Amino acid sequence: MTTPRPPHAHNIRVFVGSDPRIGGNPAPVWLDADALSTAQMQEYTRRSGHESVFVLKPATPAHALRMRYFVPNHEMEMCGHATVGALWLLHRRGEWDGSPIAIETLSGTVTGRRVDGTVQISQPRAVVEEVRQRALVEEIARCLGIDAASVVGPVLNAATSRVKTLVRLPDTTRLHGLRVDFARVESLCERLGSTGLYPYALSDGEGEVCTVSARQFPKSSGYPEDAATGIAAAALAWGLRHLGLVGTDALTVTVRQGEAMGSPSAIHVGLPSEAMAQEGCRVGGECCEEPPEDLRLDVLCPPEAARASPSGTYATFSKAGGLWHSSGVVGRENGEVIAGPLRGPDDVERGQRAAVAAVAALLRAAREELGSLSRVARAVALNGYLQTGSDFAEHAKVMDAASDLLRHVFPEAPLPARTTVGVASLPRGGAAEVSLTLEVRD
Repeated sequence: MTTPRPPHAHNIRVFVGSDPRIGGNPAPVWLDADALSTAQMQEYTRRSGHESVFVLKPATPAHALRMRYFVPNHEMEMCGHATVGALWLLHRRGEWDGSPIAIETLSGTVTGRRVDGTVQISQPRAVVEEVRQRALVEEIARCLGIDAASVVGPVLNAATSRVKTLVRLPDTTRLHGLRVDFARVESLCERLGSTGLYPYALSDGEGEVCTVSARQFPKSSGYPEDAATGIAAAALAWGLRHLGLVGTDALTVTVRQGEAMGSPSAIHVGLPSEAMAQEGCRVGGECCEEPPEDLRLDVLCPPEAARASPSGTYATFSKAGGLWHSSGVVGRENGEVIAGPLRGPDDVERGQRAAVAAVAALLRAAREELGSLSRVARAVALNGYLQTGSDFAEHAKVMDAASDLLRHVFPEAPLPARTTVGVASLPRGGAAEVSLTLEVRD
């Protein structure tokens, strides 16, 4: 199995906070995507594991651009952070001067502009309704792993482009300590008529700025939590006004999201004065472009490939100067070990999936420690251990898939040296265990 090269894409981190290396929400952006089919857009999004935007020529003369948005499971009508990321990229490339621009989306026309160095997009005034059924409020609390008495004030369904369920908690400690029953989120959101649970807690803020911390648990996007959600942040800002928690004058609401995920973000929502509320609000924030090595890993590897972490008394990496020697990792999908043994040609594809998933897990662990795979000069050595029957002879074909992954993530680097061994058993019955040696730049 040779890993196919994806079309050219840029991975933009949107709504980054104080540390762009770890903050914000990734948004893969595909420019000039008119040649891609819907099925291809969906597949590239599934591989990335992130909400993605595809920029196309407009269908009407009233618009300058058309954008389509996908999550790993389906197409969406609108994605705020992906729109901000796409416009930021177009401005950086000199393809948009920052003046007001009309964008065609499935949810209607969205306008973008660049103000004070940041991209802002329009959202209409939200429709806000209280969730009055006590049984639903109690079920929301159970889903979030809290007592219903911890919910402060009324629960709101609020929507600018999509309905989000706003749940106020007493403080950020309880917000970040939530233990969510993710298996219940989708059916609960169906009954609420919502696309995600958005618990929040008031933080600080003075004068024309209000600061709120929030977490987003989407209904059915293909991942359990979102690091930054512009549409939900806009709905929350209007919800705060509905509850009388912000005044009727124009102000900025800063929503901090992703903190519990280790990816802190800052979304700025500009609310107009109540007298001008029909003009809607503006959502914006800071962006940066993720290094290409990190993007290639996310696009080429299935999002189910977890980050490697020790399951015994050892470290994931042992570091000697610029060389990082990894421990062995077995390949997993959706949290489950890809099991062996490999007995014949029909098992090659399963072995390849296991080897690729193991390499991806090690690279994600390295990225977490380094901040970015751009610091990896090359993979020096790749070792594979395959659980095989005595007559299996396709060891090289299995490990070629792992080598292909490294070649695509680090295309300018030489291929690593490689050793492959067939063994009778592996930890947890795995089909493949892999270790790496990486050369890391200072």
